[in-house]
Amino acid sequence: MNQFNEDQLDYVDQVFDRAKRLIQARIWGEIKEHRLETWRGCFHNYGAELLGAYLLDNLCFRSRDQFFSMLDTLFLDFLNSRDFTKKTGLVDFLQSRPDATTTSALRIVPVIGLSAPPTKSGPYILRLAQRRYGIRSHWLCWPHQLQSIEGLSDLIFVDDFCGTGEQFIEFSRSIELDQICKKNSTLQITYLVAAAHVEGIHKISMEFPFVHIKCAEKLGAINTVLSNECLDRYQISGFQAQIMAQYQDVVKRAGLPQGKIANGYGKLGLAYGFAHATPNNTLPIFWYETDNWTPLLER
Repeated sequence: MNQFNEDQLDYVDQVFDRAKRLIQARIWGEIKEHRLETWRGCFHNYGAELLGAYLLDNLCFRSRDQFFSMLDTLFLDFLNSRDFTKKTGLVDFLQSRPDATTTSALRIVPVIGLSAPPTKSGPYILRLAQRRYGIRSHWLCWPHQLQSIEGLSDLIFVDDFCGTGEQFIEFSRSIELDQICKKNSTLQITYLVAAAHVEGIHKISMEFPFVHIKCAEKLGAINTVLSNECLDRYQISGFQAQIMAQYQDVVKRAGLPQGKIANGYGKLGLAYGFAHATPNNTLPIFWYETDNWTPLLER
């Protein structure tokens, strides 16, 4: 059993008390207070409350209201590429045209695999945006319909999260995005994503340089919570070694995932979540459930 000094115990209490206040103030309203207490209890059982406090201290949780603000950043600040002289916002442009076929062959498309169910995050985000901004259905389409659209001028993909970029790259290949571009030489493509990691942005830009990426929140190395960049901010002797030792011990004893997603998919090791879902790039210790572990966030 780890022995914590007085400063460490104060830190643990302060972090968990702050999180509880955020929940009570409904800033983190979608996280249940009893879930927080149970999650803390899991760390306590393994003598690793310092680790739990550190992870919670670095958690970026975006509530439903915060996510709507992110959508506003994406949609309301987006200028229609075909109407720059008038500085027309995308939403104003869409709302002012009753019929998509008589103005511009612009389509908004969810990022979703061709065989994936419509319950995935891409369609969910698109439905939220459609209701929030009053976007008529004829501006929307499924990925498999793109090849049949003649004279496509603007293509806007939407999603909630981009981590390594592999999902978008695989998706783009599956719909033969290169061929779509060849058929429409003046086609302008934009990827609207609420949060994106710089690694994913770079990979997509290398693979598909013609895709313009717009995100509301950009993540980087500092968001990898077990990285030196993040841990070094705590200028306390032995702190990093203590956190890493506790993490490895908890993962092993609680039966948390090993292998490909042990440190978050793509080894991004994030502490990031939305009210509606948690990316698999986030450390499983936040969202994975076992007989010996109750997660804080919903996957």
